[in-house]
Order: sequence, then structure tokens, then C-alpha cells
Amino acid sequence: LPVCYLVTHNDVYLNLCLYSEVGYMVYATIWIILSYVYNKDVTVEQMHRSVWSLLLVHHISSMILCIGCIYYIESAPKDLICYVLLALLGLTSSLHYVGQILDFSPFAQANKPWLRMSAHIVCLCSQIAFRMIYWLKIMFMTVTHCLNEHGLQLAVIVLTILLLFTVFNADFVRFHYKATMGCWLKIKQGKGQDKPKDL
Repeated sequence: LPVCYLVTHNDVYLNLCLYSEVGYMVYATIWIILSYVYNKDVTVEQMHRSVWSLLLVHHISSMILCIGCIYYIESAPKDLICYVLLALLGLTSSLHYVGQILDFSPFAQANKPWLRMSAHIVCLCSQIAFRMIYWLKIMFMTVTHCLNEHGLQLAVIVLTILLLFTVFNADFVRFHYKATMGCWLKIKQGKGQDKPKDL
């Protein structure tokens, strides 16, 4: 949908993207809250309890930003919104989920260690590029736009939300770094086990 907007500049595509993102964030938030209520992971992704609180912050922050974009759609930097959605959701998040799919497929690390390692590296590089380096540019451009178009108060609110996102991004990158290094260590251990024992 963001690509369709960038090609056609038809607001229908951008609106569909923003509304669907809000809908998904509401859905995902409800399942995390239910997990707290039942003291059991009832999410589709089966996430560890230690990340529930961070994901709640991420989902609620995403909802606020998307609703803000919908509310201020006439003055919102629409191209920037699309690039952000493509970078964070279309690429880095998609690669994260591809990795999870591989873990439950014949291409899991136990069967195809180098393929899984390659997927880890590609995902980690995308995380560093877009959730660390490009993220700084996103923050600057977004806060500058809010300050110029809507004043200091909204700029401070948006900056606060983006800083919360930064915490999530840092944790996300750290997770993929640890996963990549863990995969590499398992490959090394596997090589060591394959060596013949000295007589």
C-alpha cells in the first residue's frame, strides 16, 4: 500500500495502510493484555513474557502516531510516512518474521545452518541500517515537521513517542545481534563435533 501511494499519490492507499496498521496494533495489544490477565502467553507469535511490556509500548505508540497521521493527514508529510512504513514494517519486520518462519520449517538451523545464518545477517544489517542509522533521520525530519507545522507542544509529544520507539528499536537490534552470534556459535560447535577424536 505505501508503494501504491508513492506511485499514484492516491490518498486511498495511504489511508488504508494507516487504518489497517491501527487495526492490527489494537488486535496485537488486546492479545498481550489477555496474556497478562490469564498469566499465560495467548499471542499468536508466542512471545516471551519479558518482552510483553516493551511490545505494549511499541503497539500503543504506533497507534498514537498512525492516528495522528490520520488526524493531520492534510498537512502530514505523506511520502515520509510511506518511507517509514516501508523501512520499519515492509522490510525489517518482514525479515524478522521470515526468520521465525524458517525456524519452523525444513530450513531451520538444525537442517540448514548456513542458510539460517545468512538470514540472520541480512536481518541484522537491515535492523542496523533502518532502525538505528536511518531512524535518526526519521526522528529529525518528523520532529522538525511537527515543530514547523503544529508548534512546540505537538513536537515534544511526538519526540517523546519516538524516543520510546528508539528503546524498542535498540532492543530489537540487540535481539537480532544475539540471535546472529548464537547461530554462529552453534555452527562452530557443530564443526568441532564433526572432527574425529584423537586416538
